[in-house]
Amino acid sequence: MIFLYILICYLFFLKLLPFILYPNYLLPGKIEGYPALIRVAKKLKGQDKQQTLSNIFQYLREKHSSDDKIWQWKNLATLFWVGDFSTQKVLEEKCFLWCHTQNRLLKSLLVNSGMFREDDVQIGRMFFFNSKFPYQGISIFIHQYLLINIDGIIFKIDPFYNIF
Repeated sequence: MIFLYILICYLFFLKLLPFILYPNYLLPGKIEGYPALIRVAKKLKGQDKQQTLSNIFQYLREKHSSDDKIWQWKNLATLFWVGDFSTQKVLEEKCFLWCHTQNRLLKSLLVNSGMFREDDVQIGRMFFFNSKFPYQGISIFIHQYLLINIDGIIFKIDPFYNIF
């Protein structure tokens, strides 16, 4: 009976509730365009789309690396924060960000670089198993990543787990 209770709580708090409350699941994602973000996007713009993507990915990994910090209590506690997921306060700050906030920042930087259109960037979602990243296996939390189209080639990008 306790196992069933734990399973129901797990499914509700780590799968269903985030699906409803976090952007890019039921809630639409948003492209931000505040001045500091546009300035960073232009600074990271490369000579072509692939170099721009690589520069922005490296920027996120340097500033907002998550995979090695996920189990710290202060970061786990932010999992249940809801509301405005704006990146304005954390853009140039070195801090932990969950995948939905990293994806919002990544997509906003790509579009504001002028090299990508909004429809070049799609959200990939992972609920339990992920066939797109088979070596990643099972996800404890609900998870999302980006699929980026560069000249007909789809890049699977996940700065949260350092997958490029």
